Amino acid sequence: MANISEIDRAILGELRKNARMSYVDLAKCVGASERTIRTHIRKMEENGTIRGYTVREGGVGLTALVRIKVSPGAEIGSLAGEVSGWTGIELLYEVSGETDLVALVHVDDTISLRTLLDRIWMAAPAEIASTTTELVLEQY
Repeated sequence: MANISEIDRAILGELRKNARMSYVDLAKCVGASERTIRTHIRKMEENGTIRGYTVREGGVGLTALVRIKVSPGAEIGSLAGEVSGWTGIELLYEVSGETDLVALVHVDDTISLRTLLDRIWMAAPAEIASTTTELVLEQY
């Protein structure tokens, strides 16, 4: 686990709001020099804290959380490796609790969501015990 400093947290907070923000603007918001911002971002990219920059459309499409419970004896990592790169699946987490995997899904509409859910089930019908889908109503 990477060590996250207060300045790193501040940088990440600003990048979550606007990943296209310039180093100069980030420096103003965070209260540090542009060089410090560049150094911290480079280190976070190298250590995997920042793994990429993406576009998230506001008010376009449908976002959902898909919780997947894996059948006893099934290999969670294999299933995760199978579905993690699919179009529509932004992030996939292995979690503790009632479910084993949680996918953050972004698709065009409910038809696309249904198609993706069907594809997940068809990829490993014996390995999946259940899925639960929650639609995201608002992002803060």
